[in-house]
Amino acid sequence: MDLLALLRKETIAVRRNLRLVIVLLVLLPGGIVAGTAVFEQTIPRDVPVGLVAQEDATEDDLAIAEAGVTAFATPIQYDSPDEARKALQREEVYLVVHLPGDVMNESATANVTIVSDHAFVPFEEPINESVDLAESEFDRSLPAEISVEHDRVGEPRSLSEFLVPTGLFAFVTVYALLYLPYQVRSERLVLDRLQTESRLDTVLASKLLFYGAALAIPVAVVAATAAWLGYDVAALSPMTLAVLGLTFLYLAAIGLAVLFALGLRQSALFANLGLVLGVFGLSSLVYPAGFFSTTHRTVSRALPTHYSAITTRSTMLRDAPASLYADYLLWLAATALASLVALKLALIVYQRRR
Repeated sequence: MDLLALLRKETIAVRRNLRLVIVLLVLLPGGIVAGTAVFEQTIPRDVPVGLVAQEDATEDDLAIAEAGVTAFATPIQYDSPDEARKALQREEVYLVVHLPGDVMNESATANVTIVSDHAFVPFEEPINESVDLAESEFDRSLPAEISVEHDRVGEPRSLSEFLVPTGLFAFVTVYALLYLPYQVRSERLVLDRLQTESRLDTVLASKLLFYGAALAIPVAVVAATAAWLGYDVAALSPMTLAVLGLTFLYLAAIGLAVLFALGLRQSALFANLGLVLGVFGLSSLVYPAGFFSTTHRTVSRALPTHYSAITTRSTMLRDAPASLYADYLLWLAATALASLVALKLALIVYQRRR
């Protein structure tokens, strides 16, 4: 065959796989570029920060201090230090500012305390810059002479320790959204035979159970490797296993729903690859929500994967009771239920097309 004939042959092949080509060459690159729209800046300006007034602080003190905080973050008022500390552990805020009541006294030296969490290692350098910026902003906007004290709570962590739960979450995402759908698709030629022996729902339920249980193996490997390296991470704690199990369940159900909605075609795997990239790019896995822009924070807070990442990190790195993250766990459970419903609907569509 000459070159022209070979090119014509490739054109015909592309036409046969037009949906796959559109996903690979159009939607995927477009999604990558669109995903960069949330990254508007490289220094934290929209990170949520808790603001707590001490008993002798007035509403005017708080309003002026809030204006100062707005220069480098998004302030959220809390009624008590305990509420603010809980929000810090839950990563609803990433700093807590304790405001004394003598900030309006020109002859006084007001001691402002800024609290951060050792467990959130990537924010360490920006925190130091934010503390310096807060001190200058308070000096500029408040009559009193301001002295800022930085209080780090929790056990000090290395960046390596911090990245262990992040890497484990990333593995579960790829395992659930890509590997399991790939494994199911590889058996597409025998699915019809399996349907004559048992319901397709039962077949997929067995796969979810089997591969969900198999997830314990890589988690145990992570725990053993971390222990060998001297990292203090609770990879095998019941809470960690529960969070990873829920995360696997809803991601796997979503991945399988996409696979069956697209008729077990190869394009479904590329669509799931796009979902994986979306999870990694938009869930605030490493930097705090709002570190880059308000848009990024809004998108992250709307994704269940954001709360999976926070809860996984917290159960492995923070010594906090499960009740602190009860609403996050309910949100993940509700997402898992909704994903299973979506999978059931996708199966109905698939079987009607057969």
